[in-house]
Amino acid sequence: MVMYDRRNELIHKRVLIVDDYSEFRYSVKKMLQSFGMTDIDDVGDGDDAIERMSLKPYDIVLCDYNLGEGKRDGQQILEEAKHRELLRYNSMFIMITAENTMAMVMGAMEYKPDDYLTKPFTKDALKNRLDKILERKKEFEPIEKAVYHKDFLTAINLCNERINNKPRNIFDYLRWKADLCVTVGDYDEAKKIYEDVLVIRKLQWATLGLGKIYFLKGQYVDAIPLFQDLISENKTLMEAYDWLSKSYEESGASNEAQKTLMNASEISPKAILRQKTLAQIALKNKDIGTAEKSLKAAVDLGKKSCFKTPSDYTSLAKIYIEKKKPEKALDILGDSRGTFTNSPEANLQAAVVEGLAYREMGNTEAAQNALDEASQIFDFVKGSVSAEVSMDVAKSFFALGDADKGNKLMENIIKNNHDNEKVIKMAEEVFKDANMQEEGQKMITETKQEIVRINNDGVALVQKGRLKDAIEYFEKAASGLPENKIINANAAQANIMYMQKYGKNENLMLQTRTYLEQIRKVDPSYEKYQNLLFTYQKIVNKP
Repeated sequence: MVMYDRRNELIHKRVLIVDDYSEFRYSVKKMLQSFGMTDIDDVGDGDDAIERMSLKPYDIVLCDYNLGEGKRDGQQILEEAKHRELLRYNSMFIMITAENTMAMVMGAMEYKPDDYLTKPFTKDALKNRLDKILERKKEFEPIEKAVYHKDFLTAINLCNERINNKPRNIFDYLRWKADLCVTVGDYDEAKKIYEDVLVIRKLQWATLGLGKIYFLKGQYVDAIPLFQDLISENKTLMEAYDWLSKSYEESGASNEAQKTLMNASEISPKAILRQKTLAQIALKNKDIGTAEKSLKAAVDLGKKSCFKTPSDYTSLAKIYIEKKKPEKALDILGDSRGTFTNSPEANLQAAVVEGLAYREMGNTEAAQNALDEASQIFDFVKGSVSAEVSMDVAKSFFALGDADKGNKLMENIIKNNHDNEKVIKMAEEVFKDANMQEEGQKMITETKQEIVRINNDGVALVQKGRLKDAIEYFEKAASGLPENKIINANAAQANIMYMQKYGKNENLMLQTRTYLEQIRKVDPSYEKYQNLLFTYQKIVNKP
């Protein structure tokens, strides 16, 4: 390992201190200044911290967990910083806390800060912690930099170089490589790494990784015991609960999936995404009580979270409608409109559910007005709404008697996911609930045929050597079908073939990267994606 002067490294670091007590901020600032550091900012509020981080790239963030009643806490600052990529690949985030309760500790660790300190701490303790993190960051900086720029193949190659040199911390590099292989969908290589590691040593991350691979390959029977074993060995390994629940659900054991998440939520109640998932499974299991409790938690946690969504409010409102409490539903929908101001998608969801609430109240005129508003917003947003939300809105349109709007939404969903059996199955359920099975099946069949035709027409242009025409054709098709992996893959291929023939083109490279990233989000294991990513990387690295 290359040695370096950590003091000189620290001197040039930009630091943000986040704590609601000015005396503590002053004390920590003095500690840092004694290390020779001068670029130090401090704030006493979570909202101010996010604003500062969005304006300035900090190298070190020292953040208190509890920032006051009703205020954004350290966990929520970290989750938003990661979600919005406000932390650079070489930044360090240290959580500070005066508490040691299970809920706090689990909350602090769920989003994986680089480390955490318990108050009070000494100057030497802070210095030692910073030095250790700096050393670790320096070691993996080239890999983290490549990952930050989504250059996953370069990151894997860097891992291979280090692994071939057989370093003392070889298991760290093997973990990096395996996780990166999962990211790009090379599940076979990741599986081999996890299995080889487990032969040598039973490491928690390798068992967890192997379980994920079994899940991603659809081998739920093999995945379940691995996650169960991890939980029995470590009751606070929250990620294992999440994957165990997913495995149960996919294997048809939705009650077990719910119990698993309920146990996890008892241990770590502040994880908003887990509360949302628990609510969805509980609704599927007709457990309205648990769904209501989890959605209330999600709405409450979401007040200061970047993961709040209009669906949290509308799902809770639908529960109130089902419980014959439409007035309460309207109250929560009003909160949604106030929370998501200037959001057409939020207003669309609120309007359709308001229509359901007014219908439950017997107010036909108000229900129609809500439906008219939803129709106007729908014409404005059209295909920009996610498949899950779109299906939810379509259900409401069908329930309110506007089959035309519901059908338009469903058609768009099917176009974007014509080869996604899970989404198609969900679409069939929507049509079944609306007593439109025959009509729905006809739409699915015809829409699939239309996408095949669109794709074949573009491929024909490529085969004829009309690459410019093919690029324009697939660009238009991909813009209308942003979640269709086949269209995106062929759009990327047309660009790559053009650059292979005529040389690198900055615009085409950027466009191709967008297509490839879209495929990765939808299905990183898609075989064509692997080949395209490799070829694209060769073009990028070409002098």
